[in-house]
Amino acid sequence: MTIILRPEQEQVLREAINSGLAQTPDEALDQALDMLRDRLPRQTAEAESTAAIARRLARFGKSHGLSLGGATIKELLHESRP
Repeated sequence: MTIILRPEQEQVLREAINSGLAQTPDEALDQALDMLRDRLPRQTAEAESTAAIARRLARFGKSHGLSLGGATIKELLHESRP
């Protein structure tokens, strides 16, 4: 996705970085998206968050040769559904 910022949006990003609220434009955008995510209906945000955590856990486990003690990522994702 390509986003073209208006000059006033770029200025806000510069001010956030200059004031130390963020180190980079990406970090400032991540913070803004986190605030939007917090305003989403709770059910959706929780399910997506749980699914994202389960996927991250699977990648970590594979890269470090770890086990979930018999549980599968598919089961964890299924449990995250409302």
